[in-house]
Amino acid sequence: MNVPDRVPLPPTLDPGGHGGSHGPLVNEFLTAILENREPAVNVYEALAMTAPGIVAHRSALKGGELLKVPSYDKA
Repeated sequence: MNVPDRVPLPPTLDPGGHGGSHGPLVNEFLTAILENREPAVNVYEALAMTAPGIVAHRSALKGGELLKVPSYDKA
């Protein structure tokens, strides 16, 4: 996966949290829609990065119970 370190933001867009990643990610996503192309982080990559954190949180709420992380491979 090749995601640029910095994506120029419109001057009125706040970069947001997580070290300023929200603004560039939203900008890239919306630009991809407007340009009719795949975004730098597609839905499958986003799920692969998000699902483990959600499952880890559930596991923590259940005292560290081992839980299966679902796979969201491109069909």
